[in-house]
Amino acid sequence: MGAVRLRNLGEAVHLYAPPGEPNSLPVDAGQIITVPGPLEEIDDAYVCGEGDAKRAFPKSRWVAEQPPPRAKKASTAADDEKGGED
Repeated sequence: MGAVRLRNLGEAVHLYAPPGEPNSLPVDAGQIITVPGPLEEIDDAYVCGEGDAKRAFPKSRWVAEQPPPRAKKASTAADDEKGGED
């Protein structure tokens, strides 16, 4: 399933419910949110989630962000000692 990162390109907005409601998610302009995947891209929107949780995010307001790069795993002594004896 995974997660999808979306950046708000427009003005501040409340997702899922009106402002002040318990399920409201305020999103500032430029803010990145993480929503459940999978991501399906159609002509004018990103469709995220499955079943009743499926939501469309218009491309005029949102852009899909790449996940941040993962730090490379530090090599261990065992990795450095590959191969046989000289």
